Amino acid sequence: MDYQVSIVGGGITGALLALYLGKAGIKVCLIDKNKPSESISNPAVGRTASLNLSSIETLKEAGVWNIIQQNSKTFDEIFVWDSEGSSSVQFKATEISRNNLGAIVHNNIILEALFKEVKKISDVHLIEEESVKNLTDDRDGAVIITESGLKITSEIIVGADGSLSRIRDLSKMSIRTWSYHQLAIVSSVITEEPLKGTAYQIFTDTGPIAMLPLSHEENLASLIWSTDQSYGEKLLSLDNDSLMYELQLKTEDRFGAIKLNEEIRSFPLHQLHAKKFFQGRSVLVGDSAHTIHPLAGQGLNLGIADVKALAELVIPANRYGKNLYDENILEAYSKKREPESYKMIALMEAFKRGFGSENPWVKLGRNFAFNFAGKAKPLKRRLIKEAAGII
Repeated sequence: MDYQVSIVGGGITGALLALYLGKAGIKVCLIDKNKPSESISNPAVGRTASLNLSSIETLKEAGVWNIIQQNSKTFDEIFVWDSEGSSSVQFKATEISRNNLGAIVHNNIILEALFKEVKKISDVHLIEEESVKNLTDDRDGAVIITESGLKITSEIIVGADGSLSRIRDLSKMSIRTWSYHQLAIVSSVITEEPLKGTAYQIFTDTGPIAMLPLSHEENLASLIWSTDQSYGEKLLSLDNDSLMYELQLKTEDRFGAIKLNEEIRSFPLHQLHAKKFFQGRSVLVGDSAHTIHPLAGQGLNLGIADVKALAELVIPANRYGKNLYDENILEAYSKKREPESYKMIALMEAFKRGFGSENPWVKLGRNFAFNFAGKAKPLKRRLIKEAAGII
């Protein structure tokens, strides 16, 4: 089987790239070890994404935002406070002449919308329940051998297969990684007091808590609670009511009584990034290239930006009848996306260290930073634009 592009990984970034390239007439093979195209009875469960304005624009260009938007909740304000200090800061869409700063939506809803469109494109061949066994790369092309013995040849291979990327490993791309020694506890909750259009970020002595609005009609919020390892394990040992009461205390009763809405999920937090985003005919997007702390909800936004950057280089090359394996194209992609990844990694690390410190001078510095960010209008506007992804 011969293709121009083989994409390994049918998550959001892989499916979005397949959609972009397939609509441009590029012959694509999308491979996944699971069955991501299968509809689920209730997609409005599980992990959520905080999509910035840039990601929303990309999904509009791909022709899927109109489907996703129906089940998303926009937010026009970000409210951040430090429970260990006395300061807070508000970022409002009106301060940058926008109606909103982004939208909260379940990952499954995005994925379902993407595959609804992907299935319509004849140039995209979907191979599910197949794992990659081996990969060879020479001047004639790249060859994937699957566990069942399928041989798939293409001009380039895209690894969109997550932080444990098989493509990255087989292509011998070096990485840097370390553990944050934290757990992420995620779910959806029902609050007594509505969040309305505000996304909340609370920095506590045991880790940051994000409470994000999920519904227009109910007091439904997405919870992403990043905790120190030992404290997180204690939380997971509690019954649901006790866990929610602890959350109410940690959020200083701002949302009133809190009830659990769906099953708790948890996973360890670590940082990972590839030192270079391509090697030979293989190129990485999304979590295969970079996995960051969820504290600012920017992981998926980085991945969507990867997809757009790669598509904008590959599609014109195809339009002019070129072979898509061009080291200059892959180098240009890598040089564009690596700095953005490193910048976000550095920012998340600074937040993690700064808000995880018990040093009184660091705490004083945090208060100063909050006050300064709130009062320095040019800096504040820049921070808001960064959060919205429109710089």
